[in-house]
Amino acid sequence: MRSHRPVEDTKPWYRQFWPWFLIALPGSVVVAGLVTLGIATSGHDTLVKDDYYKDGLAINQVLAKTERAAALGIVLDCAYDPRTGRFAVQGRGLPTGTERLELQFVHPTLADQDVATTLTPDDKGALAASLGLLGPGKWHVRVASPDQGWELSGRLDLPGQTSLILR
Repeated sequence: MRSHRPVEDTKPWYRQFWPWFLIALPGSVVVAGLVTLGIATSGHDTLVKDDYYKDGLAINQVLAKTERAAALGIVLDCAYDPRTGRFAVQGRGLPTGTERLELQFVHPTLADQDVATTLTPDDKGALAASLGLLGPGKWHVRVASPDQGWELSGRLDLPGQTSLILR
């Protein structure tokens, strides 16, 4: 009677399937972790400000400027033309001699898209500036007169909304 011996595998371990399969599982987790770490450390978060304490203290100053605009009875009718990038303001209750206003368009998440410019009189009797074409988003709009100490702000939701009334 013959004895049956098991057949021995003569391939070396690195030519076997199972060692590589068992190495691939934790290896893929390491690669995914490194990719995640790379994503997390590239760039910076523009939503978190380093000087948040100063921003908190500045809220009182902004409120005082908004109250001053309300006391003066200032109402601004704003219009943005998405084809040309022109932003125009018609003001009611503006103090006489208002020749320029500061305008800021602040994107909620992308600080590199923020726009700051000066509104000056145009040939149509409005204060206007060319902003260029703005991307979609809920833009925070701020119009201020640094000379007269007032400021108004609101939100413009592009691309759908093209006009805004600031009170």
